[in-house]
This record gives sequence, structure tokens and C-alpha cells, in this order.
Amino acid sequence: MTDHHRLRPPVGAPATAIDELLAAMHAAQSQHNLFPLGAATGPTPVVIGVSGGVDSIVLLHTLVQLAGDWRLALHVAHLDHALRPDSAADAAFVARCAADWGVAFYGERLAPGALLDSPDGLEAAARLARYAFLAKVAINVTPPGKVPIIAVAHHADDQAETLLLHLVRGAGLQGLGAMRYVTELEQHGHTVRLVRPLLGVRRATILAYAATQGLTWCEDPTNTATRFLRNQLRHEILPRLAQINPNIVATLGRTADVLAADYARLAHSDDQTLQRLSLAEPTSERVVLDLDRFLGLAEGVQRGVLRRALARLTPQGPELGFGHIETLLARLRQHAHAGGPYPLAGDLAWTVAGSTPATPLRLSLHRAGRLPFAPAHPHLDDAWRAVVGAAPLPQEGIVDTPGGWQLHVRRLSLDDLPPDWRRRSDPWVAYLDVDQVGEPVLTSPHPGQHVGPLGMGGHRKSLGDLFTDAKIPTALRGGWPLILDRASDTILWVCGLAVAHTARIAESTSQLLRLQWRHPAVKPCAPT
Repeated sequence: MTDHHRLRPPVGAPATAIDELLAAMHAAQSQHNLFPLGAATGPTPVVIGVSGGVDSIVLLHTLVQLAGDWRLALHVAHLDHALRPDSAADAAFVARCAADWGVAFYGERLAPGALLDSPDGLEAAARLARYAFLAKVAINVTPPGKVPIIAVAHHADDQAETLLLHLVRGAGLQGLGAMRYVTELEQHGHTVRLVRPLLGVRRATILAYAATQGLTWCEDPTNTATRFLRNQLRHEILPRLAQINPNIVATLGRTADVLAADYARLAHSDDQTLQRLSLAEPTSERVVLDLDRFLGLAEGVQRGVLRRALARLTPQGPELGFGHIETLLARLRQHAHAGGPYPLAGDLAWTVAGSTPATPLRLSLHRAGRLPFAPAHPHLDDAWRAVVGAAPLPQEGIVDTPGGWQLHVRRLSLDDLPPDWRRRSDPWVAYLDVDQVGEPVLTSPHPGQHVGPLGMGGHRKSLGDLFTDAKIPTALRGGWPLILDRASDTILWVCGLAVAHTARIAESTSQLLRLQWRHPAVKPCAPT
């Protein structure tokens, strides 16, 4: 291995490859601002993903040369996926390189077979695991206030292969735009900057640089196995295309640049449309859209809006495939009524809520098992139900619940009843006969429960039927607040929906229990 302090090749060795590669690195830094140079707060930490192959070894070698002038604090990270018997030897080799060149080394080995059962496929699972590991290292070595940076060794030939790979498998503009010099990843709750300094460099130049500098590296035998599609493209398809167009790699690189720019333009437009159609601020938990207006969009715009919406939910994962988008669009066009949640892909689901004169038909794209809609009314979430379960009501006072909602409890005389109480203009206020409530507790529904709503003469109906009649989405029912007489296990009030006939205000009533839900920032909506 050459001395890492040597900035020029040995006497008599050609300098062309070295000059060409270092010039490309400087150009990439100048045009794309890969690293914040001259930082006043000290050297910029950079984690280099090094597999041990020639590309990453050359990237490491060049950054070692440039680290002083560019004020970079380098760190080498290597993830052993444990997919080959000799993978441990590669890890040991990378560790020796880092030690020889005075760079801190961070290594980790996955359990053998850990990636084999991934639903994403082995290649995608390995890539996601690698980036998650590199991001973890970058976050740990980066001081607060600075953006963690990862550098990887993708080059111009990789770019051409990626475009062809996506074209063969089927992709939209984002996939055909292939890789960028700078990409932002969301990992472990942080935004991480992923940079590709060699993206404009041909692999032949990288090999020539390595030979000129006398570098050694590891060869992965699977890189030549044509049973893998990428290797077929590399060893068979690209050489044939080069016979037609000798500059095919550069041509595909320019094409990727044009398509990436077009994607960025359309994504900006789709983001604006998504914002106009959103009924609440999109989050990583859910995106809620006006479905009626969405279905009025042109088909291409519908695809774009769905992709941008789903990207909010999966910032760390791969873009959903064309098939997922098309299946969802077909279902939505046939599904102009309430229902769900329905599985989409991975841990994602979608739900449609029925419309009312005051509320449009709503589509929620959300995490499976999570609320599809942020309730504009009280909701007892999973944590509350697991920890509290049932909260006894005070004689007078306030019961605090998730999301800032409070149940206000007051005892009144019959004379304190407002004159219009029978109109029930606010469904989140109830008046109960104190003598009929027993031991009232705030709780949530359980299977098989029934209620005898006011106005049904004491006849009962299942709680499930009551929710169905009120068009309460399935995902909201488990946390719907109830007032229950714990002594008799009788429902007194299905909050917002129905007071029990047995707890009604009658001629014999002398004392009242007034229950009212309040939120300091939200006016409760009538259930839809």
C-alpha cells in the first residue's frame, strides 16, 4: 500500500489519472458544495463508507489527501453484512487501511442471515442496513449544530447502470434521475447529508488512479456473477451500447441529470397541489387529503401527489413502486365511500372517511395501526388505555386525557339546567341524573358492549351498531371515550353520541351531573 502522504505518483508514473480524478473532486466540491469548507467551528466530520473495493479505497485515499486543505475530520465506517464466508477478511482489510492512513475506524457485523428474510429483497435490505449504520456513525461523531455527512463512492458508471436498472424494472422520473451528488436522508431522527464526490468520474479513471498510486483492494466475487441484473447491465448490456455510442456512460449521465431536474420541477408543483388538498398539516404519521378534489385532478397529477404524500410517510425507505401507486389509484376511483383501513405496502395503510355537508370525503394515507385522522374530539390512545384503563370521575373537577383534552365534571341542582338543554346543541356536553350514575368512570369500549340510548324507550343496541350508524371510522372506535357505571357495568354516556336512557333527566331528578369535554385550543367537532 502506498504512503498516504505522497501527493504525487512515483517518478516516471503517469499523472493523468491522478490529475483527472482530483480535478473532478474539486469540480464536484465547487459545483455541489459537498462539504462546508473553512468552517470556523473546526474541521467538518465526514464518515466515509468503505467496503474495501477499489472505488471506496480510492475515495478514502483522495479524501485523505484533501482533508488538510478542506478541513475535514475523516472517519471510516464498514458494515459487514455477513453474506459471504470471507466478509470478515474484508472488514479486517478496511480496518488496516484506516489505521495505515491515520483515520478512525468504525465497524459492525450483522448476524448471519439477518437480511435473508427481508420483504424488501436482499439487495434493498443490505442497502438500507448500510445507510442506517453509516448514519448512526455520522450522527455519533458530529457535534451538535452540525449536519452529519456521509461520503460514498458511487461513480459515473454506477450512475449509468442505475438509470438502466430503473428503466428495465420500471420507474418514474425520480427513479430515472438515478443518483445525485448530494442527497438528504432522514435517519434516526436526524437529517443526514449523503455526498457522492466521484459521481462524475469514470471507473476506468478510478482503476488507473489506484494502479498509479499502487493501491490494493478487495475483490467481491459476486460483482462478476451475471445472475444479478446489475452485473448483466455492467458486463453485457453497457458494452454493447458502447458499440453503438462510445460515450454511452456520459450520455446516460446527462440524461439522468435532465430527468432529475424535471423531477424536481414537477415535485415542487406536486408539493404545492398536495398542500392545497391537505386537510391537515402532513406529518410522518398521516397525510389527509380532500378526496373529492383529488379525484378531479388529471391522472398524472394524481400519481405525483400520491408519491409526494407517501414520501412524507417513508422518508427513510425506498419510493413505493409503480404497481402500488396504480393499485391505490384504481381502488380510490372505485371507492367513493367510507371504509378502511386497508393495507397499502409495508407498514402503510389507507382509509376513507364518509362525507357530511360540513366535511368533504377524506383520504388518509397513514401508518398501519395508527389513527388515520387526528381526532377533532377526545380520544383515549393506546398508552392511556394500557396505563389508566378507567379513571374514576371526581365529585367535581377535571379529568386530563391525551392530546390536551379535559373532561370537566360539575354537580348542579335542577334549577341550574340551562333552558335550552334539551336541544343538545353541543354533543360533547351531557346532563345525567346523579342518582342513576352509580360509580362513574371514564373508560373506552370493550367487545360485546351494549347501550340503551335516550329516545329508544330503554331498548338496547350494540355499541358497534351505534358507531356504524354514526359513521365512526373503525380506527377511532377503540379509543372512543365512554362514561360507565363501574358498579353495574352499564354505559351512561357514549361521549359525543348518546346518553343512556337510564341516566336521563327525569321528573324525579333532583341533582345533575354535568359533563363537558374541553380543549384549550380546539372546539370539538360533531362526530362524522
